[in-house]
Amino acid sequence: MRNLGRCLLGVLAVALSQADSTQVQPFRCALTCVRSLLDFTIMGQYRSHTPETISYMEEYATQFHEAKDIFLEFRISKRTQKKADELCKELRGQRAQMRERVPPSQQRRIRDDDCEEPNDQCMELIHSKFNFNFVKMHLISHFGDHFYMFGNYVMYSIKYGELALKEQIKDGWRRSNKIDAARQILSSYGRQHAILMRLLNLEFLQRAGGDLPTELVEHLEKTRPPPAPPAHRRILKGRRDIIHNVSDFGRACNISPETICQELI
Repeated sequence: MRNLGRCLLGVLAVALSQADSTQVQPFRCALTCVRSLLDFTIMGQYRSHTPETISYMEEYATQFHEAKDIFLEFRISKRTQKKADELCKELRGQRAQMRERVPPSQQRRIRDDDCEEPNDQCMELIHSKFNFNFVKMHLISHFGDHFYMFGNYVMYSIKYGELALKEQIKDGWRRSNKIDAARQILSSYGRQHAILMRLLNLEFLQRAGGDLPTELVEHLEKTRPPPAPPAHRRILKGRRDIIHNVSDFGRACNISPETICQELI
């Protein structure tokens, strides 16, 4: 997703390049919103920050909040969309009756107003029903304070928590009957965890040369997952074969483990 953000703005700019006179301002506002959010995200991935970079991020966040309402119409529900369509239809009917009672010289001005008034009324209805007032959107405003307190947020990855949420909660919810689901989720995950620990213990005994029944060994062979393909990694020039971890690196460079830990922290 981080790499996708780098090309998202270019794709969006090309897609919105062919705009007519009524679409220039909304398209420009949409590009400003996306550009500000992407600049905020990319700059937030810096390994270190200064007061200047934090001020840049706060400025990008302010620009994003000022332009984000252009996407508000895509958060509405079907019921609100139906009300907005009915309102636009009613307003167009009223304006059509007004055009019949005015001279032809004024009909063009009224026809131009017909294109703007229904859209303004619909947007007022949408803004009264929906907004961007939810937690994840509000947290953007506090990133500057978090950098001063905790450092860069790259080291606070949530991908492991997201994976645990899927395995421990969401999968159990789908397998439950949605009645007293919490108890069923805990029971299901507890059984899976117990079985997994049992399999790991049996595999350890098998590798240690323990005397296991033939049926159990066959079952372990069936349940063992296939080996993962080797990862393609770039080998740096000048790498030594004797260095396999941080401890080996410290011994080769004559650096104590305490110094390495202090520098990493």
